[in-house]
Amino acid sequence: MTVPLSSLRPGDRGVVVNILGGPRARQRLVGMGLTPGVIIQILEAHSHGPIIISAGGVKFAIGRGMADKVIVRKL
Repeated sequence: MTVPLSSLRPGDRGVVVNILGGPRARQRLVGMGLTPGVIIQILEAHSHGPIIISAGGVKFAIGRGMADKVIVRKL
């Protein structure tokens, strides 16, 4: 089952399977290392504000709008 990254909760892990959106959004997400096959883990996610994730050993924040464009398969 695939879901948007934004639907995962802290502690959840997933594998990136697709990136939606236009060329700029895709380029930005790929530039952060969010490419198909990468395993991500949600570190922090509150009802408002960015989601803190770890991908490939790097921690960073991603806005909810961008997180909606990242489709993952929950592990």
